[in-house]
Amino acid sequence: MIAIFTFCLYLIFIYYIGFKGYQRINTAEDLIVAGWSMPLYVVTGSLVAALLAAPFFFAAVGSGYNDGGFEGTATMAGLGTCMILGALIWTKPLRRLKGWTIADYYGLRYASKKLGAYTGSVMAVAFGLFNAGALTVGGTYIIQNIFGIGFIPAAILFVSLTVIYSVVGGLWAVAYTEIVQGLFAIVGILGIALVIILKYHDFTFNPNWWNVSHLFNKGGAGFWSLYLILALGDIPAADLGQRVAAAKNPRVAYLSMIIAGSIVISISWIPGMLGEAFKTIFPHSSNPETLMLAFAQGYFPPVISAIFLTAMAAMGMSTLAACYVAASGIVTKNIYLDFINPNPDPKKLLLFSRLAIVVSAMLGLALSLGFQKIINLAYLAWDIVFVTLFWPLVLGPFWKRVSTPAVWASITAGLIYYILTSIFSVPGPVSGSSGFWGLITELWHNPGLSGAVVSGLVIVITSLIIPPTEEVLEMHRIEKDKTLDELQSFEKKESYIEPGTKII
Repeated sequence: MIAIFTFCLYLIFIYYIGFKGYQRINTAEDLIVAGWSMPLYVVTGSLVAALLAAPFFFAAVGSGYNDGGFEGTATMAGLGTCMILGALIWTKPLRRLKGWTIADYYGLRYASKKLGAYTGSVMAVAFGLFNAGALTVGGTYIIQNIFGIGFIPAAILFVSLTVIYSVVGGLWAVAYTEIVQGLFAIVGILGIALVIILKYHDFTFNPNWWNVSHLFNKGGAGFWSLYLILALGDIPAADLGQRVAAAKNPRVAYLSMIIAGSIVISISWIPGMLGEAFKTIFPHSSNPETLMLAFAQGYFPPVISAIFLTAMAAMGMSTLAACYVAASGIVTKNIYLDFINPNPDPKKLLLFSRLAIVVSAMLGLALSLGFQKIINLAYLAWDIVFVTLFWPLVLGPFWKRVSTPAVWASITAGLIYYILTSIFSVPGPVSGSSGFWGLITELWHNPGLSGAVVSGLVIVITSLIIPPTEEVLEMHRIEKDKTLDELQSFEKKESYIEPGTKII
């Protein structure tokens, strides 16, 4: 009962914030990018909460439990690395081009609305469907523990509660509630880590689980697969891009990503350590992704356990809400505005955006009920993004030679390769060696990693054959223009920049 009461108090808080957000939302821009007005502390807090999302942390602990300390560290370390790399690569260019969504980068940078819609569709499926499904599974675990109900009713309740404040308050409400949620998340995670270290230190940091040489032979393939797909593959993350797009200027976007990524990397060792300890405390667990919840309920006083469960639920809800808003932003901007109705009535556009949130929620719920595993859905989302959207975003700000046909070819080749190799397996030699060559061959046979190599070769070769147009070169000049970094949020009438339009 204490857990239910505490969670209900939290719901009152977030719905109050959602109502305040509702009062500030008059247009789709307000709903999706918070009017391009979020300051540094809000964007940073929101990003920290996003990276420490309870479902992903649970999945990381599960990896540590099943595979080892380094494997448990890989997920959080990869997410933190991805944030810092994203800051260095695309945060300022995206804000200089004044995109609504990260999919807008592709459409604006490569002067093609159709390309923006194509990349946006891939992102909407990856994050609005698969990633949202993974977050729904993790949040459902928490709701089950709070209310003592089955998986299906818990999933429906979790999604319903999240959808309400997402539709009402949009990104504004999501970001501001995440400041509090991020703080609670860090305190709760550090609290469990401290208890484990003090009471169960004999179970932690076993040399067999933390042997660095393990990372450089065939056995290290699990760690590198997890780490690289997140550190590199999640760079074009739609939900992170949505938060950055809402920052009030490029400098705020850049700094917030650096700070948030550094915080997450600094505590990335904790899931591996917890997974290692839980291996002894909870032997033979059939679902180690839920063990943080079991530990909090079994080893913390009821009030502390209730606060912890509520904080974990809050993290899951906020990050899931951000996925909904990101998917809605892509559908609204890159499909509806760009191709269906470029001059809609503002109220109708806002209604369309809210309906898109509901549709994303329903699809993610359906998928979660089918899989009921966090890690399977999450890595499917990141694999898809890695093999398709990684290279155009990473090369675009630095290599002006990248052409629009090359981007089309790279994304399509990566997607086809990933689908075919997931069905028929990756071609290439299989090494019997357990050393470094065995590690390389194991990594090559991961469809996400080898697919990224294939799509990278395609974009480079095609760009060398087909040069960019003058319009594309002009957009590259704009994304490199440092004089735009201190500008505050643009006027709403400038919310979309036609490719080739010069920003003064």
